[in-house]
Amino acid sequence: MSAFPKIKLHWLEKSRALRVIWLLEELGVKYEVIPYKRNENFRAPESLKKIHPLGKSPIVEFQQDENAKPIMLAESGHIFQWLLNKFDDGKLYDVKNREQIDYYLHYAEGTLQPPLLFEFIFHKAREAYAPWPISSLKNMIINKMSSGYSAGEVKTNLEFLEEELKKNNGYFVDGKLTGADIILSFPLTNEFGFEMKDYPNVSEWLSNIQKSKGYEAAKEIAKSYGSDY
Repeated sequence: MSAFPKIKLHWLEKSRALRVIWLLEELGVKYEVIPYKRNENFRAPESLKKIHPLGKSPIVEFQQDENAKPIMLAESGHIFQWLLNKFDDGKLYDVKNREQIDYYLHYAEGTLQPPLLFEFIFHKAREAYAPWPISSLKNMIINKMSSGYSAGEVKTNLEFLEEELKKNNGYFVDGKLTGADIILSFPLTNEFGFEMKDYPNVSEWLSNIQKSKGYEAAKEIAKSYGSDY
């Protein structure tokens, strides 16, 4: 039996790549994980640049047959859309709701993730040691920057998502698990700039989606490569 097509996921620990494993598990397709460890600065290793010039993860490598040149897929939204188009049987990416799902595939990275990333950076900066009184001045500046941009943006986005979940019976599209829920799982799992108790619908949604067989399988696979999810 032919080993093709082949899917390889270049997976970095503690990264957005976990949700690609989850998606592949839900789609029921065979794939191989190529694991990478973060360096002492919590950055991706230089070896990822041999796969893609930007050295980011996730990267999906797809080869249709032994004579075909592998297709290299980068950027989470693009990866999700490509895999869903090619392998979904209507469960996670049905025709009726495709436009709304596509919106969330790009919203997750383009709108929601940036202010959360700023909050993560500010969180790390607050933790960084500085002697008094420099530490006080440092934190005052950080808090001013956070309140002036990212904290407000995070709040606006979470209020939007809270209402979307209320309208859609606990999921983001049509009251059921879709690709939208899987891609939104990463930014909403990391509580920087918000407290989950303030967003009960988001909190309940996270609890529900993490009970899915695909998520449980992805978590165990990640743990097998040394990630502490």
